[in-house]
Amino acid sequence: MNWRRVLSIMRKEWWHITRDRASFVLLMLSPVLVLVTMGYAFSVDIKDVKIGVLDQDLSQLSRAYLAQLSSSGALRLEALPASLSEVEQLLMRGQVKAVVVIPRGFERDLKAGRTGAVQVVVDGTDPSTAGHAIRHIGSHTEHFAAQQVGDRLARLGISLNRLEPIELRLRAWYNPSLRYTVSMIPALVGIVLSVPAMAASLALARERELGTLEGLIATPIGRTELIAGKLVPYMLAGLLSVPLCVATAVYGYNLDFHGNLWLYLALSAVFLFATMSIALFISIFAKSQQVAIMASMIIFLFSGFFMSGLLIPFALMGPLLKLEAFMFPTTHFVIISRGIFVKGVGLGELQGYSIALVGIGVVFMALTVLMFKKKL
Repeated sequence: MNWRRVLSIMRKEWWHITRDRASFVLLMLSPVLVLVTMGYAFSVDIKDVKIGVLDQDLSQLSRAYLAQLSSSGALRLEALPASLSEVEQLLMRGQVKAVVVIPRGFERDLKAGRTGAVQVVVDGTDPSTAGHAIRHIGSHTEHFAAQQVGDRLARLGISLNRLEPIELRLRAWYNPSLRYTVSMIPALVGIVLSVPAMAASLALARERELGTLEGLIATPIGRTELIAGKLVPYMLAGLLSVPLCVATAVYGYNLDFHGNLWLYLALSAVFLFATMSIALFISIFAKSQQVAIMASMIIFLFSGFFMSGLLIPFALMGPLLKLEAFMFPTTHFVIISRGIFVKGVGLGELQGYSIALVGIGVVFMALTVLMFKKKL
């Protein structure tokens, strides 16, 4: 392989990338723009949900229970309706997402040792917010009930520790606050870095569509030289967007980067090599740029969202579906990105996924060279 010819093709492609504004934006800036858009769409932590409380008991214990409900930032007491008709109006207007109804006799039942009934009415038009409200109202109710039981046992001279021989202490590593953003944003970085591959899929399709492929075929440039010259500039341009994505995740979403940045850049280059090889493989069959971009969107974005564990956990996938998921490079890099970002793991823990990316890239690069013919 003549490296002077390869450099000539690389120089030609680099000029095209830098002079064509559309290609430049698609390669370098669109991953950051897509990360910002998808990050806010997928990783918004639900908090400060507006609720109402219909207190029909108006007792000391009902007021203590109301204070317990509004003791955290997960729920915000927005209204105190006086009747069920007012509750319906609040839910109809969307002023609150849930209403807690404390019936008459609430304090009397608790002091008599009977079960106090509390009703929760939620707005089911938004299941995510409704589920969030139900979970937190339930946890606050359990905490309040435990306090009442503890006070009652204390009055009887019974220690609560005697009834609970096992104390469960929970601790979440790597993400103590269990923020959804901490898991979602690093995974999205792996998906948006597939966007430069969509631009690479246009490399040969554009030449064929514009008629400039005839001139390349007439030159003594070999197939391997042509493919390598097309691949490297797109990899370099895509690699420039990696620090921008990392900076967006760290400063835009307030995430901590626990791993080695140079290792992350190196494995990002391996991932770009795998995706670019697939994109060039698509490009040799696509007759037009529209066909190439549609095929690359289906392969990269579809696999990224539905096969990488981002939306559908691997635990819910069957053996065949899981095997199919690991045939896509995005699946491997999502695991790599989460591991370096959140856990700070090294190459030893990510060796298998890295080798898989190298294997995918080499296989598709070889197929591209073998199946590309220097003829029309």
